[in-house]
Amino acid sequence: MIRKKAFGIFGGFLAVMLVFTILSRAASGASMARVETVRISTGTIDHRVSASGRVEAGKEIAVYTEGAQRVEEIFVREGQMVEKGEVLFQISLSELEEQITAARQDMEKMRLQNQDILNSRNQEQQDQATARNRAAEDYDAAVLKGEQSIAEAKSAWEAAEGALREFLESSADERLYSQEQEISGEGSLSGQTDDSAGGEESGAEWEVRKSELEQAAADAKQAYDEAVSSNDQNILAAKRALEDSSKGLTLDSTLEQNEITRQQEELKLNKLIELKAAEGKIQAPVRGTVTEIMITTGDFTSDQTAIRMADASGESCLTVSVDRTEGEFISAGSSVEIKASGKTEKICDYTVTDIVENKEDKTLLDIRIHLPGGVLEAGTLAEAEIVRKPENYAVTLPVETLHEERGGYYVLVLEEEQGVLGTELAVRRFDVEVLDKNGTAAALEEGVLSGEQEVVSSSNRMLQEGDRVRKKEK
Repeated sequence: MIRKKAFGIFGGFLAVMLVFTILSRAASGASMARVETVRISTGTIDHRVSASGRVEAGKEIAVYTEGAQRVEEIFVREGQMVEKGEVLFQISLSELEEQITAARQDMEKMRLQNQDILNSRNQEQQDQATARNRAAEDYDAAVLKGEQSIAEAKSAWEAAEGALREFLESSADERLYSQEQEISGEGSLSGQTDDSAGGEESGAEWEVRKSELEQAAADAKQAYDEAVSSNDQNILAAKRALEDSSKGLTLDSTLEQNEITRQQEELKLNKLIELKAAEGKIQAPVRGTVTEIMITTGDFTSDQTAIRMADASGESCLTVSVDRTEGEFISAGSSVEIKASGKTEKICDYTVTDIVENKEDKTLLDIRIHLPGGVLEAGTLAEAEIVRKPENYAVTLPVETLHEERGGYYVLVLEEEQGVLGTELAVRRFDVEVLDKNGTAAALEEGVLSGEQEVVSSSNRMLQEGDRVRKKEK
């Protein structure tokens, strides 16, 4: 009886313990965090950057006409698409005709002025040739006259020298004869006295005559020297006159400058005539969009651009701006999907052409995508989604599995543990190296996690390493 009672008490105790165990496990399970898990997998990491921009013409065309033309009417507006040959604006034909008449009159005046200058230049050349010929004749005459004067002066000098020499020689002969007579003793004393008196008288005459002849020779010599000096001076003067007459005409480019001006005016006149032939209508040179109008009805045109157009027949460029941090995922050659404003279909098969720094905001980058002609018109607003070519990774996880701490990342992995109440699940921390990530997934360095491990992707409460958890029922 006692034995049965003991077994009954022990059985009741076990039943109570079982109830408490069940209640304890239920209470413990109710207090545990509930988590969802994923396993690592291979995959790719895509980077997509979206931005809006406006299509610009790859080439801008400047439309202009001759200056000082009154604008009668403008037929287009900014932003309007026009076809090649379409009339953009009209100028006044009456005022154009007046300008053509005035231009022709100005050209005729310049022609007459140039003819006068040419005639004057020809006359100067003729006068110079005449002066040169006369100077040459004067030079030859001066040389001839000088030679004659020198020859005459030299002849007179030689004659005077000859007369003096002849006088002196004859006087010497007479003296020699007188000396011989004295030696021979001829003549009386009275005769000697008479001869002595006569000799004194003839000696004085001889001196006078000698002096006259010497003076005549000196004068002739001086006349010869003066003739030589005068000849040198006359020839030098004639030579200089000849050299001066041989100099070229004074350089004057007035005729050449006038001719250049005349040619320029002729070009302007021809353009005015062409404008008149077009009935004063200025047409679009290409198919494109009018981007800017710089003329006003009633005003005069200038030499500057009248209208600017974006050439729609050639290449265009879509430019979008992105934050510099997003730009690190973009490179030349990245794929682009384009959607024009108000359109649903996407334009694909284009790539980023180049990346440049935004001129106004240094924190932005301008992404440029060149488009062939006809894809999108200039001025179109469009959105571009730029996709970097994805890379394959051996270990990827959803980005929500990552936890960031002090500049690094870690994940929480489920592990089984034996507890008082049996096998339980707890979380363990694993530090990981993130190779790449986007808004949905992250690529991790291999060797840390295995394909059998379950990584916590969500939890209904904050978790710390060692926390016991329960998996949500799927």
